Amino acid sequence: MFSEQLISLATDRALGHPTQTECDLFEELYEVYINDSNSSTLREHIVARVAGCNPLPGKLGRDAIQIGTNIEKEIKPKNYTNKTTNGSGCFNDYTRARYVKDTDINLPIIHGLFVHGILHYVVEFTIDAVAHKLDSQIRKKCEEGGNQYVRSASWTYKDWIDHPSLTVHYINKDLIGKSHIKGQYKICDPFYKKLINYDY
Repeated sequence: MFSEQLISLATDRALGHPTQTECDLFEELYEVYINDSNSSTLREHIVARVAGCNPLPGKLGRDAIQIGTNIEKEIKPKNYTNKTTNGSGCFNDYTRARYVKDTDINLPIIHGLFVHGILHYVVEFTIDAVAHKLDSQIRKKCEEGGNQYVRSASWTYKDWIDHPSLTVHYINKDLIGKSHIKGQYKICDPFYKKLINYDY
């Protein structure tokens, strides 16, 4: 969908690096795509690159593949929308069959946060970090509640932050620290303290 040159430029922009173009049109398009609430494609491509992956085409199936190992991974970028974030993510329309498929391979999940077009962090953990939360929601909604799927099977930072599979690909501690203003938190305080003290 995006050219290599465009993704490279967009990644530099998201990391706060100087870009090779000062084109107003690029800035306008970047702001539109990076903040698009209906599509996370550009955010997924940027997070994939930062995590050492190549994005996979299409909306069905996995989002990216690890360069060198060919391990397929799921990408869950979060975009700040003026509400304090808590490292959350979710699977939509999640079924027991998908849960079994994902946990059988211990699916790697890559999560990142964008705030006003700038990437704050990128982390990775395996699905077993959040499996207990997913299993509980499927059991209550489907097996006990009679639904076919969980509309949004979710988790927060509490489920993965201390998990042994956690890998930090990128943290902009300076930016996170400067934006952590009381009453205007971009990241909830307990999660912020974990991130800012992480040895990266």
